[in-house]
Order: sequence, then structure tokens, then C-alpha cells
Amino acid sequence: MVKQYGLYTWLMRPAQLITASIVLGLSAALVDQQTTGGSPPRINFAVAVGCISIICFFITAFGVFLPNILGHPWFISALDFINMILCLAGGVALAVAIRVHACNNQPYLDANRYTQGSGKRCRELKALTFFLWWLFALYFVSWVVQFFIAKQNIPSSTYKGRKRGPAVAPRPAVSAV
Repeated sequence: MVKQYGLYTWLMRPAQLITASIVLGLSAALVDQQTTGGSPPRINFAVAVGCISIICFFITAFGVFLPNILGHPWFISALDFINMILCLAGGVALAVAIRVHACNNQPYLDANRYTQGSGKRCRELKALTFFLWWLFALYFVSWVVQFFIAKQNIPSSTYKGRKRGPAVAPRPAVSAV
């Protein structure tokens, strides 16, 4: 088994946890501040991304204790890939929804259902979008590193390279009569 809990893990995983906690906190605050109607689905998706990312952090942390199940490199690579796709989808959806204008542009603030006329809410939405993209970048780097770790973990017996030896059976020796 290849050692996979190296320096990169001790740097990347806590950074992912901190960023996911910020994403969850910002998106939950935006849901709480919603004044009219229900909260927009894209903000709810950001809440889900933060929760799933935190859950996946603890799954990979328990992988230290269960290396053959939760700590398997392909399993962790799959979790990183899923988180990466979720963060990408959340970042794109939120960036499209808020259309990234200046937060001091009052006509924009009044017309956008996500900002609801509030400059503070606009800045929180921009921060949430940034942290979703930052979390995507962290998971992308983590996925690439984990993929190469998992690829190194493939046993060498599966390599189907050139075989040694003759292509045909050797000729029997002629005995002297």
C-alpha cells in the first residue's frame, strides 16, 4: 500500500474543511436573511455543497483508521472528484444568478432577487461565489494528487508488457543413433 497521508494531506484537507465551513456559514446566513418567499435554490445548493464537503472531510479522516475501506486511494479520489464537480456547479450557478455587478449599483440591487436591494447581501453573495470557486480549486488539486497516488497503488502484476522467452516451443534435441 502506498503511503497516502503525506504532507499534502495535512495541508489540503484542513484548508478544504475551513473553506467548506465558510461556504456553509455564508450560505446559511443568506438563507436566514431571506426576506421574501423561500430561499433561492442556488443558495440552498451552496448549503448542500458545504455540508457534503464537511461530511467527506470526516470520511477521509476516518480513512486513516480504516485504510482498506474508507482510506482506499480510489475511494478518496472519487470523493474528491464528486466534491470538485459539486463546487464547480455551485460556483457557476451562483455566478450566473448574481451576474456579478457592483454592489453599490442600486438599480441592480433592487432588480436581482438574490441581493434583495441589500449591498451587504450582495457582498456576501460575491464572497460565497469566491469561496465556492476556491473550494473547487482545492478539490481539483487534491483530486489530481490523489489520482496519481491511486494510480501508483495498482499492483505491477497487472502490467501486460512484453513477455520474455521464445515465441515458439523449443525444438527437441536430436539423439545420436
